[in-house]
Amino acid sequence: MNLFKRKKNFSLFLFLFFVLVAACTKIITSDIGSGLIPPVDGVITKDTVLDVITKNSGEDTIRVGLYDDHTLGYTDDPLFGKTTADINVQVYPPYFPYTFDTTADSRILDSVVLVLSYRGAWGDSTQHLSLNVYDMPSDEPFSKDSLYTNVKRFAEGNLLTENNVAKDVDITALNDSVHLFNEAAINQLRIRLNNSFGEKLLNEFDSTSEYKNDTLFRAALNGFQIKAEQQMGNALIRINLQDTNTKLAIYYKFKDTSGGYDTTVRYFRANPFYSASSNYILRDRTNAQVAQFFPPNSNAQDSLLYLQTEPGLYSTINIPGLSGLPNMIVHRAELLMEQVPDNTSRSDTYFTAPNLFLAAYSQDSARRFAIPNDIQFFNGSIANLISFGVLPNKKVSTSGDTLYNYNFELSRYVQGIVTRKEPVYELVLYAPFNSYIYPFETATFTSPISSFPLNFPAIGRVRLSGGSNHIANPNCMRLHIIYSLL
Repeated sequence: MNLFKRKKNFSLFLFLFFVLVAACTKIITSDIGSGLIPPVDGVITKDTVLDVITKNSGEDTIRVGLYDDHTLGYTDDPLFGKTTADINVQVYPPYFPYTFDTTADSRILDSVVLVLSYRGAWGDSTQHLSLNVYDMPSDEPFSKDSLYTNVKRFAEGNLLTENNVAKDVDITALNDSVHLFNEAAINQLRIRLNNSFGEKLLNEFDSTSEYKNDTLFRAALNGFQIKAEQQMGNALIRINLQDTNTKLAIYYKFKDTSGGYDTTVRYFRANPFYSASSNYILRDRTNAQVAQFFPPNSNAQDSLLYLQTEPGLYSTINIPGLSGLPNMIVHRAELLMEQVPDNTSRSDTYFTAPNLFLAAYSQDSARRFAIPNDIQFFNGSIANLISFGVLPNKKVSTSGDTLYNYNFELSRYVQGIVTRKEPVYELVLYAPFNSYIYPFETATFTSPISSFPLNFPAIGRVRLSGGSNHIANPNCMRLHIIYSLL
């Protein structure tokens, strides 16, 4: 009998334990459009949806540093328009004064090639790009001490591409292996230059003049301009200037001690101590669908939002209903946003969505800053980007199309408004490249949004459904709140 009682009490204990565990389980996410959440611990949990006001509002500029991946190429997007991306960079010999260790009359040029480190492509990589290389005019100020934004355009120098004909680039072949003199490599974009230019570098420049120091060399060769020809191709490729694959290669033959000829190569590279660089990125939205919304029209809000990775477009979001919420416990508040696909030209198949970021904005301080309470900083950058909601979530529609949506968590921000009467801010939605943000509105310093760039320059775009009446348009941008009344 005692054994039966002990078993009965043990079973009752297990039952109560599992009930308690189930009752304390926290809801950490919700389904879009979910209704009444089942009661938890006898407290009635409800949800509500607040409409938002959205507007295509502005365009950001960026600076791309020497160590960052640069963007090169040309795209023509029916939704967002045309993008042209050019690279400007200086290369230097490995030391000064520089010498080839043989006399000029014993050297015979084979070829001179500008080699660029290829890191990937965005867009329709099956279409070929067309690239030209120019020198930077010697009287054009181009200095490592200056920071150039993407809108800085330099005067065009002398055309250097071999035979003055643009290089045809098959993007799909850029990751093929290359086996050349003393080198076996992959992911190289190789552009051969005119031999007349190579002759100057090999046999005319001298260690007592052009190769004496960096100042004299820069006066003789102020840098290269790698330019994408418009109306050719439909992709942007990523180029890294500090990777060992990037260099100016001078191939030549020289007389050996037996009177024959040996072949060798010398490399000039982008030097972190001397080299200037910049990434010129031009957006042309003429005749694209976005032209109806940007420059901003006079409508109070926009039904469609166009987000481009910086340098690109950003949008503003206002949520009027936040100021009238009752006293409650906010279990979860999510700003929900969904892609409006391009079903006509199917451009979404190769112009893919970027990572997005949501910041607060105050008219008083005229600055963007981290949304209060929901952003966590650690080691100088934001630690909870993924849980905050920056990544696009992929889903497949009933028709088989891939769509993206974003869910930004604003639970602590909304709770602060409800219980501590904290300010309601305008929100800014954008696709950062390598951006910094104020940790709070009155901060005197900024912190990087991410320890690594959240996106690559100009790579990524998405068209979202803007604010509307969520009952009439259940896919519009909206704030979904799960709460319990006190």
